[in-house]
Amino acid sequence: MAKLPKMNLFVDAFNSDTVYLSEEELGLYMRMIFYAWTHDAYLPKDKEIIYCLPKKPNDALVDKILKLFWTEDDKGYFQKRMLKEYNYAMEVSNKASLSAKSRYANAEPTQSEGIATNTITKTITKTKDIYIDQFNEFWELVDNKVSKGQANKNYQRLEKEWALQPKELAKHYNDYYSSISEKKFAKQPAFRLSAEKYLDEKPKEYSRDDEEKYRLKSHAEMYSKGHRLPTWSRGYMEKLEELANKL
Repeated sequence: MAKLPKMNLFVDAFNSDTVYLSEEELGLYMRMIFYAWTHDAYLPKDKEIIYCLPKKPNDALVDKILKLFWTEDDKGYFQKRMLKEYNYAMEVSNKASLSAKSRYANAEPTQSEGIATNTITKTITKTKDIYIDQFNEFWELVDNKVSKGQANKNYQRLEKEWALQPKELAKHYNDYYSSISEKKFAKQPAFRLSAEKYLDEKPKEYSRDDEEKYRLKSHAEMYSKGHRLPTWSRGYMEKLEELANKL
């Protein structure tokens, strides 16, 4: 088993993702991250264990952070980006460990071997902007152009199927941004990409006419059961009676 690899912390993305958390919430979130990294990038399935992470147990706070940042599956709670980073880091660490054992079994590496190893490592760990054209199209379309550099880094880490859909990603963000009344509290594009919010199921939208029909039907059901409200006018009562007869 290779030594546990170091965990990279992308400061810009982390700050933008957690800027609205209190100090207590931020501390709990960090404890969760550190615990997960030392346990195969997973929090346990048993919530009672997670509730014990803070020094002063706060079940409601734990549930809040889980809902905001973690996804549950059969194994426990995870973050897709962390899990990918962990598996990649373990793969690189295992390869480096095996390479070192093989190399030092016979002799110290030569200077050329050391240069070759460093070159391979740098090539593996370097992030290439393979979706730069798609990102530029995405950035041109989004309404809130903040933290472009971090947004680009997060975009390059997207799954291919989404990275090739800049227009759809921009629409997802713009729909979210337009729904926020206080724009200063809106999440940046970088956060929406890293948190994969584009995967969230869009809630069903109801028009004013739909809401009026639903309210009328509810009142008709009340009327049929003998309930009356003093605010109901005679004309409205007649409408309710007609609808109640059809139910």
